[in-house]
Amino acid sequence: MKKFFIPKFAYMKSNKFKLDALFFGAHPDDVELTCGGTVLKLVNDGKKVGIIDLTKGELSTRGNLTTRKKETDAASKVMGIEVRENAGLKDGEIKNDAASRRIIINLIRKYQPKIIFAPYPDDRHPDHINAGNLISDSFFYSGLKKIFTKVNIPFRANKLYFYPQHYDIPISFIIDISKFYNKKLEALKCYGTQFFSGKNDKGDETYISTENFMKYTEAKARFYGFKIGAEFGEPFYTKGYLKFETGNLF
Repeated sequence: MKKFFIPKFAYMKSNKFKLDALFFGAHPDDVELTCGGTVLKLVNDGKKVGIIDLTKGELSTRGNLTTRKKETDAASKVMGIEVRENAGLKDGEIKNDAASRRIIINLIRKYQPKIIFAPYPDDRHPDHINAGNLISDSFFYSGLKKIFTKVNIPFRANKLYFYPQHYDIPISFIIDISKFYNKKLEALKCYGTQFFSGKNDKGDETYISTENFMKYTEAKARFYGFKIGAEFGEPFYTKGYLKFETGNLF
């Protein structure tokens, strides 16, 4: 059998592998930016949460791998997650192929999350599109016993939820993150090389490094919060149906 690369941990809070929720992002900071409030809310609810970054963000205009690693570790500690791992895929070259799926399937089987979060596979960034399709297919194939991986225990999570990045997505539900928005910003500020860090920022300007981008991020969170009568919100989509209790009607 052909061997494939299984990466080491980037950050670990404990050695208890089974997770309640596992968030996948194409690059470090993607999860914090898009659904960091939901991560914080789940952790606050006592859930065991992990994050898998598919790449190290090595093609980023600003920063380097050393600083990105330090920033990612700092943000992970702010959010209080159980574990964070890097899948070791190449930035700018994420593919939904058999080799990549085996890496993701192995990680899903390893952590056995009840629910999985992934980028919606329609976005301005090709990596986000390919990541969404890769996670979606791996979500299904992880349950097939004849697909062999290092952790060779077939397992399929209960649900797969998609989060938006640049483009809007169909919305199944919106989570109220009002109590956790400021802490989400604290996690984002850990990525000092990537996001706006003040008027004296002399780094090369990128799409996400401007002051306006941070204003846009807040505006989006306020917009989705407004939709549900809250201050801040984060939207998600799922292809299946969600169980709904009558208590939610009131």
